[in-house]
Order: sequence, then C-alpha cells, then structure tokens
Amino acid sequence: MTIQQIFRTTFLGAVLALTACSTAKIEDPAEQERLRNLTAPADMALVYFVRPAAVGAAISMSVTCDGSPIGATNGKRYIFAYVKPGKREFVSKAENKDELLIELEAGKTYYFEQEVKMGILYARNRLSRLEDADGKRKFAKCKLSGDFPAYVPAGASKK
Repeated sequence: MTIQQIFRTTFLGAVLALTACSTAKIEDPAEQERLRNLTAPADMALVYFVRPAAVGAAISMSVTCDGSPIGATNGKRYIFAYVKPGKREFVSKAENKDELLIELEAGKTYYFEQEVKMGILYARNRLSRLEDADGKRKFAKCKLSGDFPAYVPAGASKK
C-alpha cells in the first residue's frame, strides 16, 4: 500500500466516522414528525438553525444564544431552542465567528441558516435569518443534529 492510499483510506474513514455521528438516532416517525411541527409557547420564541447544504458536511459549526450553547450542525442537519423573547445575540462558529443580533417575539417561530463558505483551513460560515416559507423549505431538507444536548424525546424528562 502506498502512502497516498494510506492517506486516502485514513481520510475516508475519518469523514465516515464524523458523519455517522452527526445525526440523532430517531427511528420513530411520529417523533420525527413531532419535532418538525413544534410551536412556540406563548411566553417563548422557537428558533431553528438549519444547515441544508452538504458542502463541508464533516465540519461541525456550533451555535450559541447570548453565550449559552444550543448545539452544533453538520451538513443537512438542524437544531432548535426555545428562547426568551427580547434582544438576543446568536453566534455561529466555524473557522470564523458570525454574529446575529435580533429582537425575538414571544409565540413566534424563527428560522436561521448557517451558510457554508470556503475557508483557509476549513469551512467558514454566515448566519442569516430566513423568511418563514424559505426557512420551512430548507428545514425540510435537514435531519436533527446529533450534537444537540437540549433534545429530549417525547415523554422523557430532562435530567
């Protein structure tokens, strides 16, 4: 085996390992449907962060709200959170850090996209708000991220 073949095999194995761990294992179609149809409570906003592009799929991009972690996405993945209304700062981190300051209203659902750009060492990102129709369309292309500590299956209690 040549050094080039060893490198290719090692690289492919690393990519497969990273992408295999990037999706929460939700086998129940009813649970998948429930997560796709959440509504914001009257006193909170519901925010979805989608990353519909497969470009840079192996690179994880984390998201925080006012400094508190929400989770991270890989290609074709999403995360969500219930957030108190008011002025909030969302930060998405990759090779760069992109910040978005927005006023959230209680009872509303918001969609944000982590757009992937070519970076120097690895992927860069840009965080933007999506209009509802565009957000729902891009959200439909994604699966729940495996790096999402706030996810609690229906009927389970968070410890």
